[in-house]
Amino acid sequence: MPHVVLEGRVTIDDAARRFEPFVIRERDLVIKAERFYRERDGRAALVEMVVVGPGHTQKFFIQLSPRRGGLTVRLEPLTDPEKTPGVRRAIARVAHRLAAATGARYGSSNIQDDLIR
Repeated sequence: MPHVVLEGRVTIDDAARRFEPFVIRERDLVIKAERFYRERDGRAALVEMVVVGPGHTQKFFIQLSPRRGGLTVRLEPLTDPEKTPGVRRAIARVAHRLAAATGARYGSSNIQDDLIR
């Protein structure tokens, strides 16, 4: 499952405060983050995503989960989109925006080639 660990002082509440919907166009790809849903007790959050690639549109959620010393940014397992380059890029975009807004840094990831440096 594609994921990125963000290390540092970043929490679900930080992510909720700093979330801004966005639309990004990269060549033949459109990545759109529409809404942010925070679990009442702050144990997790979901970002509603739409990715449009050549002849293919996918709607899914990216899940933010707290972990010791940071957050994990990954696909929400129940939405289970096809793991296309666009879906991996969407995870990378959300992780990059959170890292830039909070000062977190990239930890372990299985989408290293898609991360924005």
